[in-house]
Amino acid sequence: MSRFAKQPVFYPVSVVFLDDNPDFLDALRGILRNEHLHHFFNAPDEALNFMLKHGRRVTPQRLSGAEYSEFEKKGLNAFGQDPLTDAARFDEVAAIVVDYQMGEINGVEFLASLSDVACAKILLTSVASEREAVDAFNDGLIDLYLKKSAPDMTRKLTAALADAKVRHCAERGHIGVHGIGSAYCDARAIAAMRTIVERERIVEYYWRPEQNVVLMFDAHGQPSVFLAWDDDEWAFQCDVLTDEGGDADMRREMEARRVMPLFWPFQAYRSGMMSIRSTSPIAIPGWDGAFYGWSPVDAPVLDVDTWTFARWRAAHAGQRR
Repeated sequence: MSRFAKQPVFYPVSVVFLDDNPDFLDALRGILRNEHLHHFFNAPDEALNFMLKHGRRVTPQRLSGAEYSEFEKKGLNAFGQDPLTDAARFDEVAAIVVDYQMGEINGVEFLASLSDVACAKILLTSVASEREAVDAFNDGLIDLYLKKSAPDMTRKLTAALADAKVRHCAERGHIGVHGIGSAYCDARAIAAMRTIVERERIVEYYWRPEQNVVLMFDAHGQPSVFLAWDDDEWAFQCDVLTDEGGDADMRREMEARRVMPLFWPFQAYRSGMMSIRSTSPIAIPGWDGAFYGWSPVDAPVLDVDTWTFARWRAAHAGQRR
């Protein structure tokens, strides 16, 4: 039976704020600083036009039996659209934050008009509007409501937006088949990857089906890769190395878990490969036999049309967003 696994992906995405009180918006703008990805509106009609242009529609897609059979014939490792090739992905709206009390329209009515937009919908309320917020939540019109006057509102809003961004990006991930890349979906490997993300200040990452690694970029667009190998993957990599006539000493080092070679831009060793970069494997806590590694890679191996966040941000330099 084929095993399916949604693979890790994350990239910076946009958030929209709507409140007809300019002072409150200015306060949020000062707290939640991000001139390229945060969009603030006083007028509901302007916010609505922006959402209709940049919001991702709720369009669930199902793979038919015939389509999957055709996919199997091609021998691919994953299906789904590759977000790394989509330069517009940073404009996608992961969440919208709307005040309930506005002159032209209330927040619930506004969010109800966005029922077909796939993003987190957060309502800011006063004491008088809490009942309406509860009803809207129960009706599925909003995902969260926060009291504007609460002392911990900013903290809760920041946490909610971070979660919304993660969930939004997860919907764009490749789906691996036949267990390819399943290690990267394990909570223990994800925890290990997060240590790298924090330590190296990674701002975006994408699982690559051709190499079975997670390709990462920092804020300057410098690429690196994260690897996670369980016992089966170690055995696979060692066997390919031998079958392709690779160095026996390298295999012994791999079997002893002293070396984790990086065969980028390939999934495994290929005959004649020279100057193979490697890293020291680190045991994944709580997972016997599984190790992870991280290493920078050279930018020239990437597609020239790759749009990183650094490149996108440079293209939008000077624009008020």
